[in-house]
Amino acid sequence: MEWDEEHDIVIAGYGMAGTTAYVEAVEIDPNVDVVVYDKAPYEFRGGQAIASGQCVIFPQLEDIESFRTYMRAMNEPNPVPEEELLWLTNEFATDLEWIQGALEPAGYEVGYSGGGPLRWGTLLVEFPAIEGSDFIGATGHFRQKNSSKVFENGGCWNGMSKAAEIRGCKPQYGHAVSALVQDAVTRRVEGVIVTKPDGSRVAVKARKGVLLACGGFESNVQMYRDFCGGDTILNAGSPYLHGDGIMMQMSVGAKLWHMCNHTMSCGYFHGIKTPAYETCFIRQFYMQHGAWCEVAADSTRYYDEARSYQRQHMKYYEHGQYVDVPIHKSQPVHFIFDENCRKAQPIVNDWIGWPVSVGDAYKWSADNSVEVEKGWIVKADTIEELAEKLGRDPAALRASIDRYNEMCDKGVDEDFGRDPATMAKIETAPFYAIEEYPAMPACSGGARRNVRGQVLNWDEEPIPGLYSAGELGSIVSNLYQNGTYLHEAICTARAAIDDMLGGRAELHPTESSGAAAPWAVVEDGEYSQYVTGMHDPYEIIYTIKDHKLVDMRVGDGAENMFMTAEQFEQFKASLIESQSIGVDAIAGATIDSQAIAGGAVEVFGHKTF
Repeated sequence: MEWDEEHDIVIAGYGMAGTTAYVEAVEIDPNVDVVVYDKAPYEFRGGQAIASGQCVIFPQLEDIESFRTYMRAMNEPNPVPEEELLWLTNEFATDLEWIQGALEPAGYEVGYSGGGPLRWGTLLVEFPAIEGSDFIGATGHFRQKNSSKVFENGGCWNGMSKAAEIRGCKPQYGHAVSALVQDAVTRRVEGVIVTKPDGSRVAVKARKGVLLACGGFESNVQMYRDFCGGDTILNAGSPYLHGDGIMMQMSVGAKLWHMCNHTMSCGYFHGIKTPAYETCFIRQFYMQHGAWCEVAADSTRYYDEARSYQRQHMKYYEHGQYVDVPIHKSQPVHFIFDENCRKAQPIVNDWIGWPVSVGDAYKWSADNSVEVEKGWIVKADTIEELAEKLGRDPAALRASIDRYNEMCDKGVDEDFGRDPATMAKIETAPFYAIEEYPAMPACSGGARRNVRGQVLNWDEEPIPGLYSAGELGSIVSNLYQNGTYLHEAICTARAAIDDMLGGRAELHPTESSGAAAPWAVVEDGEYSQYVTGMHDPYEIIYTIKDHKLVDMRVGDGAENMFMTAEQFEQFKASLIESQSIGVDAIAGATIDSQAIAGGAVEVFGHKTF
């Protein structure tokens, strides 16, 4: 392979995971050579993170077992391996200090959505009937320090991207990582092919690893049809998420999971698509006037449309389990409303979704009049005329509106149990309609990874040199608790970089009270592992007897070590004396120290857990 460029680390994607990964890399090694590519142009940067609800979940460490119980219950009936669950929940509970330290130089902080610092007990628990839901936690938002705003649109991505850029990150926007380069014999991912804005392609070698942090397939309608069976499922976030990472993972034999969960995890929000934007606005959650309803393909109402489903990420409880709101099975769906409702408030949210968060964010008019004038909202003098403009049966739509109005007079929704306080007769002309689509703010499909961020093949062995972070292969397997995706992006990005650079050798699941050495349960013998420190790989041979490390020596590639022979002997003695990988690195040889300890986790870890 002839390479056009070489770097230590290649990061594909610059959302929450990509920005975090850069921060972690330079915190470990200020001289590390990291290149970041992002498919979106500069003016549309931010990935799915910038359009999200900006929540990061923090369970209290002292109550972590309750939180783990809650997470396990949410995963049913599709449980994830205990190894991943223990590790991720521990990260959620212990990394607040790191996040605060990352944001501090950028002038950002972690705060409470109502203003002020993070507050324990302020977390919105989405599924209070589930065991463990009484855990103590907090919801964090990233915002500029000393700002009058208690909530910042796109604040989490804004803060972490500034944290990366103040540390020297210069992301290459408009550059799409379009293919992985894999050695045909060793199966190691050696680098990537990058498509530049002018269409030319360059081959880029990654000496330590490739990190795919390029998100899911929210903007790929065909992938939704193929994997999830939806009709037309659209995106509420970045239009540049086409499932590139998933396709690249499949091309090198990665094992997919969570492509279509029992529920669609983050949920089918009600999206409003306009000609001016490639992705969706999100329909207003709380309507101030009740003269509205939603109708399905046959022009009938199809569920209680006024509940606060967003508080459970668009789920409701039916026949003993949570299920998705049925918009994806009812298309085409239209939002029907009258003049009184039109004047009451904007019919879209102004704090979540791509069009209201990126660049010159769109400001929807207070009474929807501008959007009516643009033709985004269909207007008619009668319900029958409205039906004709929508391509619907006028008699069927008229019958549905008459039935709805009849129940408003009765003060009870006999069909779906909608709260009468949310209902008013749809009777004041003119009448309006706009089409609604199931819109995804995030999805969790992708290749499975381990707790070190390594992408796994179908034998559940790491594909050398390939890592992922964020929603691409998320641990989320069924119900979704608010704040999980952004925090998972932070944790998995750090884990991947730490494995490449040896930043934290203890990357395996732990209880809150420490962890056994990785060799504690293996058979006696010698175990070889190639590790990479400052330079090219070299071999470390670990000797185990009676479940203890008794010796360690350098095999092939000793010339590639930066650490001196004296420093190696000192570090080996520390490991043997402590029987722990958590010893301090040798001064002047930090990277090699961490690589050797990390190699022990690599060679023994899958045998231990």
